[in-house]
Amino acid sequence: MGRGAAGDAPFFGAGVWQPKQPPLARKACRGRARCVASALGCEFGEVIFTSSGTESANLAILGLALANPDPRRNRVILGAAEHHCVIETRGLLERLGYRVEFAEVDRWARVNLKALEGRLAEDVLLVAAMHANNEFGAVQEVAPIAERAHEAGATFFCDAVQSFGKVTFTASSLGADLLAISAHKVGGPKGAAALYVRAGVRLQPLTVGGGQERELRAGTPNVAGIVGFAAAIRSFASSAPLSDAARSARDAFVRRLLEARPDGLRFTTDHGPSVLPGFCHLRCEGVAAESVLVVLDQLGVSAGAGAACSSGSLEPSHVMQAAGLTAAESKEGLRFSFGHSNSEQDGVEAAARLVEAIATVRRAARHSGRL
Repeated sequence: MGRGAAGDAPFFGAGVWQPKQPPLARKACRGRARCVASALGCEFGEVIFTSSGTESANLAILGLALANPDPRRNRVILGAAEHHCVIETRGLLERLGYRVEFAEVDRWARVNLKALEGRLAEDVLLVAAMHANNEFGAVQEVAPIAERAHEAGATFFCDAVQSFGKVTFTASSLGADLLAISAHKVGGPKGAAALYVRAGVRLQPLTVGGGQERELRAGTPNVAGIVGFAAAIRSFASSAPLSDAARSARDAFVRRLLEARPDGLRFTTDHGPSVLPGFCHLRCEGVAAESVLVVLDQLGVSAGAGAACSSGSLEPSHVMQAAGLTAAESKEGLRFSFGHSNSEQDGVEAAARLVEAIATVRRAARHSGRL
């Protein structure tokens, strides 16, 4: 639970849910809102607790669209490589009468500022651009994007779920009017997240029937999750060097792969300061990520790939396609993420097992006549 666990203990028992104790829960939520606000450099009244980064993004985008109907501002611009929770608001926005456009991105999945400038006009209600991409790990300078959006009179939403706790920023330094973060990305519990809503920004709630969260999110708050979220933030704030361990493990992983040079290996991101510590995204030409993941799992290595559909078959990564790769190439992407508990040796061993997995998949393909 991190620092402050003893003081937080009452909120994980049955008593906090008793009707006679709502002031205790309310006080807990307000206190933890101050903790989140301190981390974001904002006022505690600008913090709304939600259940996930997805909910935060939906409340930001759809809540803004519902609260500000104006035929003179009927366009929404979303980064083409945003998380699905942002991309998939398109259908609902269009049903509300908005025109949705996608801003082009570069090979690192970062929004092309010049292309965005060409799209901006006084009829744009919202611009959405993520701080760090959830597949590539690429960190983009969103403040200039926010500045251009504001010059056009638009509101700026930033998905900072991936970067929170890994990159130093405040809501104002990013120029965000709306900003999403999530607890589990900083070691907190799943089911707890937050949305920063700059004072003066109008949203319509997506859930109604109660006055919780300043009437923007009806329903009993997840007090235990909120308390755990704040505890994780306090723990991360006192453990800044942890990102160094993740970076060292990732760098060892990359070095080992460069030494081994498995046939067809291609890195899809660089590994400098513009990428989150611990992140590595790559592909192996002609080898489906799905097949490699199966072998890696057998070898004890956990990795990820592009978005999977409900049937379980791997779909081409929309992020990779937005970055200029073909549909076939976009089925080859593999994402590795190292944390503060990983060592350089973990990175070396993971690389060795990846090389083995690629070789295994290629042998199987040759045997079956697919290569």
